[in-house]
Amino acid sequence: MGTIPYQLLVIDNTTCALLLVKGSTGEILAEMSYPPKFTPTELALAPDGTKAYMPAMETNGTGALFVANLTQRSLYRLPLTLPSPTQFSIAPNGLCAYVSDPDGRLYTLDIATMSLKSLEIITKGACVGLTSDNNAVYSVWEDRDQGSLSSFTPKGELLSHHLLPGIPTNITLDDNGRIFIPFTTIHFNIEGVAFFHRIVTEEQSPAIIAAERCIYPYSTSPSAAYPSHVATWSDEHLAYVVNEESASITVIDSHTAAILRHIEIGRSISCLHILPCGQLGIATSHIFGDLSLIDLKKGRLLSTTNTNRELLGYMIVLPVI
Repeated sequence: MGTIPYQLLVIDNTTCALLLVKGSTGEILAEMSYPPKFTPTELALAPDGTKAYMPAMETNGTGALFVANLTQRSLYRLPLTLPSPTQFSIAPNGLCAYVSDPDGRLYTLDIATMSLKSLEIITKGACVGLTSDNNAVYSVWEDRDQGSLSSFTPKGELLSHHLLPGIPTNITLDDNGRIFIPFTTIHFNIEGVAFFHRIVTEEQSPAIIAAERCIYPYSTSPSAAYPSHVATWSDEHLAYVVNEESASITVIDSHTAAILRHIEIGRSISCLHILPCGQLGIATSHIFGDLSLIDLKKGRLLSTTNTNRELLGYMIVLPVI
């Protein structure tokens, strides 16, 4: 189990550095520093796997984009100024990225020319999740106690808009074209995951919620779970829903939307990253600033990092070929 070699990219907020870590031993292979006046907001791997992008907010309210060259193990800032980046997504072709700002505006960033263009999209609320494929940009929005999913063409033309049953916390697009949106409500009276089919063209029929599932492990009565992230494993059609408040993971069949089982972690986790073997996962925690190794098959917490470093919740798993 877990014999496929891998590396991790993780942000150390204590030393303001992007760390390249050997997965099997925890050895730090490279420590790439960035200026302390920047606060990273995401990590995104380029499609060819040679680079990683790290958008960041500056203390003066502007934004910047750092690039990690994974071959040379170096980190540098691109010579452009961004709006303060709240959400960030790299297009599958690697030629552009999509950025949202605190005012709910979306932008497209041409990677080659380093030019930024507003998509002229008028929305209400804050963008809390952003992802994309070759045909569309998918965004989820929080507006008071409500939420919505909007999809756009890469040029900013609206494809669809759908209300959600609660407040979205994230968005995930899997390899089979399914969109997963964990959601909550103010009083936690309904929480779960909304499943959508990917919207590819304007002529395609609107997406439909395939499942709204309460994800309380032992009861259907209101109890704060706060689903915060969904990680998918397409080989076995599994979706792992991270419940930050209830310190658990709900395992769902991504085809039928049936709840298969629950994994009690016993400590708060925020995001889950599945290792190449598919049997293990590493979870980040916004609360504790550490990493947890989880046996997804046997459903148990194996270990947590023991270090003085504060590890932010943004991470990338890099298979070693």
